[in-house]
Amino acid sequence: MRASLIILSLGLAATACTQRSETIGAMAVSPQPFMAQSCESLDRDYADEKAKLKQLSLLQDDAIVADVRVLGASLGSVPQTGSVDKSAAIAYTKGRVNAMDVAMRQKDCPQIR
Repeated sequence: MRASLIILSLGLAATACTQRSETIGAMAVSPQPFMAQSCESLDRDYADEKAKLKQLSLLQDDAIVADVRVLGASLGSVPQTGSVDKSAAIAYTKGRVNAMDVAMRQKDCPQIR
């Protein structure tokens, strides 16, 4: 009985995991489309994407109410009821930020940020 309760708890924890925003990797986004933009436009768009990423990260992290730990090992995080996982949007936005940064470096834009 005790073993089945532990297995059930682990299964539930594995299906209800929400990643913290800092652990979400960037999606691969090509810098090529950004190469046609001016440095000023790139800098403005970069600042907008960074602000969007910050907002998405706050929403993602606020949705987490507890980390599930068993014997000291983290099994993930439990989201609030009704919260929406923003991990795909965060990964894409991180990828766009990285691609814009690469484009600005390739164009030798002054880093005003």
